[in-house]
Amino acid sequence: MFKKRDMAPDAKLTGLDYLGYFFGAGTNILNLIVSAFLLIYYSNVLYLGLTEVGTVMAVSKVFDGVSDLIMGRIIDKTKSKYGKARPWYARMIIPTTVCVLLLFWMPAGFKGMMQYVYVFVTYNLVSTVCYTANAVAHASMIGFMTMNTKSRGMVGVMSMASNTVFTILVTNFFMKICRFFGGGDAYTQKGFTCTLICYIVLYAVSASLAFLLTRERINNVMPAQETEEEKESEEEAPSGIIEEKLAEEKHRKEAEKAEADVPIKVALLSLVQNKYWILCNVMCLGFYFLMSFASSATVYFAQYIMNDLDLQGTLSSTLYIVLLFGLVAALPVMMKIGKGNTMRIGLIISAIGYFIPQLTLQKSAVVGAMAIVGIGFGFIAAPAGSFLQDTLTFGQWRSGVSAIGMGNAVFSFVNKLSSALGIVVLGWVLDLGKFDAKLSVQPASALSAIKFLYIWLPALICVICVFLSAFYDLDKKLPFLEKEITAGRIGTKKRDWKTIKEENAASGK
Repeated sequence: MFKKRDMAPDAKLTGLDYLGYFFGAGTNILNLIVSAFLLIYYSNVLYLGLTEVGTVMAVSKVFDGVSDLIMGRIIDKTKSKYGKARPWYARMIIPTTVCVLLLFWMPAGFKGMMQYVYVFVTYNLVSTVCYTANAVAHASMIGFMTMNTKSRGMVGVMSMASNTVFTILVTNFFMKICRFFGGGDAYTQKGFTCTLICYIVLYAVSASLAFLLTRERINNVMPAQETEEEKESEEEAPSGIIEEKLAEEKHRKEAEKAEADVPIKVALLSLVQNKYWILCNVMCLGFYFLMSFASSATVYFAQYIMNDLDLQGTLSSTLYIVLLFGLVAALPVMMKIGKGNTMRIGLIISAIGYFIPQLTLQKSAVVGAMAIVGIGFGFIAAPAGSFLQDTLTFGQWRSGVSAIGMGNAVFSFVNKLSSALGIVVLGWVLDLGKFDAKLSVQPASALSAIKFLYIWLPALICVICVFLSAFYDLDKKLPFLEKEITAGRIGTKKRDWKTIKEENAASGK
């Protein structure tokens, strides 16, 4: 019924692959909830101290960094007939479900320090263990699905599009569902628990579909058994073709063994010496900080500055719906002027959108400003989805070391760090502003703190990232580097970039 999928390492991906990766973003649903609504749950349902909670999460990032590296190594070492990263979609469903439910359920008898100890333990179970496994596996799939550059680019765009869809499903409806189950009150334990169960079901379905629909073509250490037709075809093939296949298989196994045998220190050294990988992580730290931070800050801005909690859903939906249109508009621009230039344009547009509410707080203007931010985010998100894999390609050429799992593991840590920083910064600034969830009317200092978080801080981060993006010039190098890697000229055998550039200039390329 279905056409057999091409499993060659450089194969073009099929619709099933793209659809599977789309649902793979659903493994991020529960992390989106933690990033956007955990602090609100602690402040407005449990009335915990925001500074204390923020400190607990900041300390937890030490463990997060270690767990990302461990998970990256686990993926590189995984041996399964389903591949290296793909099995983890299914393996993490039950552990993640249990841990998230525990995170949003505080035992009634816990008071004072016991509450913060419970927060520390459950937060680390969710973030350090479960989210790490989900995020590193999903990010690594881009590198394991194919080496085809165009397909990788499309997967990157698909990644940002699917993340946007699931973000809309979380940010627009979470508080509304909480209010429904809470009998009109958005801040109840019952409301949060019932809402979580709804999203947990969505997460489990998405993870299952991702596992069923995706396929790994790179470093699949236990390929499926050949069919009788394939065996007969090989028997009838000329001896030269058979020898070529055997040579390819031998090369593949040697490459797998070489990657698995790379010491952690060597893999890490290859990454820290990769200037583009470092630049990518720093820029994405800023971008993903804005993505996760926006949802939390918008709740406080809507309720306490605009005096309309329902506006939070409108603003969040506007941001992510317009982002999808921005993604589509950014694709031809990215193909023409490159990923670095496209991201720069998006950052400038976003900075303008963030600043507009400082000029006027009319509801239509605030919504319009968020739409401008959404366009900017679309131009940022289009290249961001495949930035990392391009930098790892450069790293493989430069050092001769393939560190897909480890590279994605550190990137996962950066992603989680951005989410945690959003919660930490939000909590600390609100506390400095004397915010008190028990008060119906907040002091002027708290209102100023909320405006700073919603307007000035995001605009400043955009400006800093614009400056950093000026140093990204990998777009023009990548096509030539891919040919060098294919020819085996990597690491100690690589040619100097100046030589490659002069050679291609002479040939008119």
